[in-house]
Amino acid sequence: MNRMAKHAAAVFVDSFSGAASDLKGRQRTSENVLRILATHPRISTWDMCEHAWLRRCINDLKTRGLIVSDDTEPYPWLKFLVRVRTDSDILGLGA
Repeated sequence: MNRMAKHAAAVFVDSFSGAASDLKGRQRTSENVLRILATHPRISTWDMCEHAWLRRCINDLKTRGLIVSDDTEPYPWLKFLVRVRTDSDILGLGA
């Protein structure tokens, strides 16, 4: 047996990219980012640096009080907690 093969270890690759960064074109709205954050709450620091549209959406959602940062998430991730439960809340139609 080849010595290198005997000592080979498994390699795991992580893209460090959150689901919200996969939105394309007209899908890149604060409401769509909010819907994604409800099920996939992590965004990488790289995505935030590389995508101005994503930063704008996150800032909009924070300003509107629809999300808050979870500062306990380790680098390189940012985690956001969604504070609304219905589509009416997301669209600003709630009471």
